[in-house]
Amino acid sequence: MSESRWEMPTTTGLGVEYPSFLDDGKKQWKEIKSTGRIPLGRIGHSICDDGEGNLYLWGGVNETIESGNKGTYLDDFFKYDFHAKIWSEIPLVGTKPVPRAFHSAVCYQDKVIIFGGCNGKGRFDDINTIETATGHCDIVNIARKPQSRYCHTAITYQGKMLVFGGKCGGRNSNRRLADMFEYNFATKQWNEVEAAGTPPSSRSAHTSVVYGKKMLVFGGRDGDGHCCEDFHEFHLEAKVWRRLDCTHPILMRARHSAVVHGDSIVIFGGWSGKKKLNDLCMYNLDTNKIRVIHDNDENDSQLPCRRECHTTVVVENQLVLFGGRFRGIFMNDSFEYPLPPPSLKFLLRNWFVDNGVKIPEMGLPSGISSSINDYKKRFVDPPRIV
Repeated sequence: MSESRWEMPTTTGLGVEYPSFLDDGKKQWKEIKSTGRIPLGRIGHSICDDGEGNLYLWGGVNETIESGNKGTYLDDFFKYDFHAKIWSEIPLVGTKPVPRAFHSAVCYQDKVIIFGGCNGKGRFDDINTIETATGHCDIVNIARKPQSRYCHTAITYQGKMLVFGGKCGGRNSNRRLADMFEYNFATKQWNEVEAAGTPPSSRSAHTSVVYGKKMLVFGGRDGDGHCCEDFHEFHLEAKVWRRLDCTHPILMRARHSAVVHGDSIVIFGGWSGKKKLNDLCMYNLDTNKIRVIHDNDENDSQLPCRRECHTTVVVENQLVLFGGRFRGIFMNDSFEYPLPPPSLKFLLRNWFVDNGVKIPEMGLPSGISSSINDYKKRFVDPPRIV
């Protein structure tokens, strides 16, 4: 295998677009005056979307006076109704997870699945579950599991959770990981993923998202503690890594957020290694171009302030932002930013691919046919061995 050459689709050079409506882009942010039992400000928390307009928040850390104790790690669980803009705390019962931050969490079926994290006493390698309807908690007992870690990422794909990277040393350590493990929800077993290609360097505080049959990893801090500006993709079925040709100084950051919407990755805020950020960018995966919706601006009151270690999710074409930290303040504010709905071409293309429908020889505009073929080659089909 080492003598084989992986033939990969090529990408064009990265372009960066600053739209003429830059000021209008700033004006689209809207602070949400939510009601109910609003969570304390925090960082290192997790928020999961159940696909039905409900968001579930767990854990994090708060170091401000409102928590009454410097370095308070949290184990509270909240539901946020996106449509009603109401927070409610769900009491936890059963075997509750140990308070922690910088863990990962995913929604799977009717549960939030929590892995890893840290608190002031150590790091974790356990899996905990919380039923979203009842708040019932359980810990999954597994003999063989990955090394304890925090500031890693986790995604779900076809009944499995994939965990990549993270930090395995103390707070001031640069000990970071570049391994990947796969957890099977049905068998409740871990397996280390053996992959070909060129993997990312060890890193933490990065982001991972799924697009097509690929996981895309962006940013973070490397083994020397430097912020990264690179993108990597991992084919989830062929198990092959590849670095994308899309680095740019504007992307250099860690402790940011990134989500997929339509054919783009939406990136907000974070830390550049020198300062906190509150810029909003969209990386179009099809055109390989970065669109700067608005740049950093700490003096514009219409924007969320600069921040790191926050969370964002997309619900019904709205980017929902919660929490984070700036200048020692642990925030519990919420903002929404309207995103353009996926195009008809995007929806039609995905319908053909997801349902395995053969492209008709006649009847589709050439632009849509080529879009389907390009998408399959770029994000669905496995790489060929030459």
